[in-house]
Order: sequence, then structure tokens, then C-alpha cells
Amino acid sequence: VRQYGLMDQATDLVVNMALDDTLRWYTAGAEVPVAVNLFAPLLSDLNLPDHLCRALDDRGLPPSALAVEISEDLFVDNMEDTQTVLAGLADRGIRIALDDFGTGYSALTYLSDLPIDEIKLDHDFIARVTADERAALVVSTIIDLAHKLGFQTVAEGIESAESAVLLRDLGSDVLHGYFLSPPLPSADLPRVLEPAKSARDVTRHA
Repeated sequence: VRQYGLMDQATDLVVNMALDDTLRWYTAGAEVPVAVNLFAPLLSDLNLPDHLCRALDDRGLPPSALAVEISEDLFVDNMEDTQTVLAGLADRGIRIALDDFGTGYSALTYLSDLPIDEIKLDHDFIARVTADERAALVVSTIIDLAHKLGFQTVAEGIESAESAVLLRDLGSDVLHGYFLSPPLPSADLPRVLEPAKSARDVTRHA
């Protein structure tokens, strides 16, 4: 795809498919946002914020229905344009997640330089916390720092009850992994979320 210059078309295809699924979830009463990973050169495209907003507007979806995921290694070479594009996305209400946090060397700088909403702690990073006290201390420190900066945290790679309980106790806002659910067809999501929605409704009316 990259060799033949088709990445823009591929990105449009993925974004449109993701937002079509999101619209079906919203219509079914499951207002669940979708996250899409961005190809590095797109972060230099100053038209990207308007392009994504048009895709949302075409479906009547709010900007909060979409998050873009970026990895720190995607924008090292062009930080100025990256900051401009991400600021444009943030100004329009599209969430920004820093993916694979903990796998590179410059991420702490980005926490103060970029309009990030969410940090996703890499699954390789998380996998060590139940067996390595130092790894757990590092993760706990990162979660605390993220919260002080106003970021939400997502712990990826939760594959056991032990790691789920530990990351919850360490304060991670969201847990993500096979212990909670395997990948699902998009059409199954509203059905899977219905018990949780019903529980919230009962609590609200109690």
C-alpha cells in the first residue's frame, strides 16, 4: 500500500468503515467511541482535522465519537506540523491517544508538548507488573503523572484476573485485553454492552 501511494485511500477506507460501525452502535443505544491508528505522514497533513470532521458530520456523529491513536515514533521527524495537526484535532473535539507508551525514549517530552487526552500503556510494559515490583512501581508512577496532567490511562494487555486487579488498584482508568473480551465483530458490541447499560439504568433509578 505504501509502495504504490495508496495510504490515503486505505486510511479513508478504514476511517469510513470505523465510523459506519460507530453510527450503528450509536443508533443501537451504545454510544461507544472508536479509535483509529493514523499513518505517520498524515500527521503532516494540515487538512486532516477538517477531513475527519466532515466524515463525522456526514454521519451526524459528534467529534467525541472518534479518537485518533498515534505512536511516539510516528512524529519525531516533523514535530512542528504534528503539533499543528494535533492541535486542530483537539480544537474540534476529536480525542488523541498516545499509543504504545513505554516503548520509546522521548515520550515524556510529548506529554507536555502535545494535546493528548489518553495514554495507552503498552502491553509488553504491562505484562511485567505482576511479577516485577519495579515494573509495577514505574507503571504506578506513570499513571499518577498522567492523572496529574489530566490524561486518561489505558492499560493494554490485560490477560489475567491478577493483572486486572493490580492495574485497577494502581489507578488505571481503562483496562484492555483478552481477559475482558476477545476481539468482536462490530455488530456484536451493542449486545455485549447491554448488561452493563441495564445495570447503570437500575442504579440510576434506584
